[in-house]
Amino acid sequence: MSPAWRGSVSVRWVGLVVALALLPMVAPRYPRFVISLALVNAIAAMGVNLSMGYAGLVSVGHAGFAGIGAYTTALLIQHWGLSYWLALPVAAVVSAAVGSLIGVPALRLNPLYISMVTFGFGQVVTYLALNWVSLTNGPNGMAVAPPEIGSYVFSPETFYYPVAAAFVFLLWTSRNLVRSRIGRCYIAIRDGTLAAQAMGVDVARYKSTAFALGAFYGGVAGGLYAGLSEFINPDAFIFPVSILYLTMNVVGGMGTVAGPVIGALVFTVLPELLRPFAEYKELLSGILLLGFLIFLPRGLAGLGWTLGARRPAVALETR
Repeated sequence: MSPAWRGSVSVRWVGLVVALALLPMVAPRYPRFVISLALVNAIAAMGVNLSMGYAGLVSVGHAGFAGIGAYTTALLIQHWGLSYWLALPVAAVVSAAVGSLIGVPALRLNPLYISMVTFGFGQVVTYLALNWVSLTNGPNGMAVAPPEIGSYVFSPETFYYPVAAAFVFLLWTSRNLVRSRIGRCYIAIRDGTLAAQAMGVDVARYKSTAFALGAFYGGVAGGLYAGLSEFINPDAFIFPVSILYLTMNVVGGMGTVAGPVIGALVFTVLPELLRPFAEYKELLSGILLLGFLIFLPRGLAGLGWTLGARRPAVALETR
């Protein structure tokens, strides 16, 4: 990478940080909350992108990992008395551990059966959240104490800053990860498992870590959602939410660094703009997804705007 290109990449990251820092000065309270929610969705979509877009492991139950992160965060605060800032990383690690276990069947199954395993996992998480009333309060949901630092208590509007900081850090981590040896191994597995094995890639280990990483991002997103909304219930982590995360990647650009971010912004902000047509939300989303699959299979990031490469090709982006 030339010094000039490194400089342009640095400018992009500085521009992103400055834009996120200045946004609260120009955005009213509710739009700021919507952007915070978009950033949380982007983090969850990044997890899908790591496990599916790069490693090729089909995941249609990613909302389950977010649910584990959210409920673990809430339970650690409520029953163990942990502060939110300790509960969040613990919840993310728990999600990653569950993801690693879910990844075990992926070592031997083809993509169709992996998708069925992840679908079943997501349904089990929703079922437990609905029916384990003594632990999760069932369909009534759980209130989450607002995060605080010392005597300062965050509101849903001011919690934008921790969400934005987590988003930037995890996006930067994702970008560096897919450019590393780990990312190249993921792509090798996605493009051909047998070829990857022939090149000396430990396929079993990398598949397991791909699921764990995707689950970790989902757990962080769930914990951030709990702190942002200050309330969680099973409806926030049902199967259509997993499909939404997948759709964000398809529309934004699966297998690109910026794709999940673009898709999350589109599918979080656009419904707010189309509230007068709320009854047609699912229809419009389906038409949009179908249109992208047919006419723009690389997604919006395929048009050339990414945070890590000038061209949308995955193999080039990871260099």
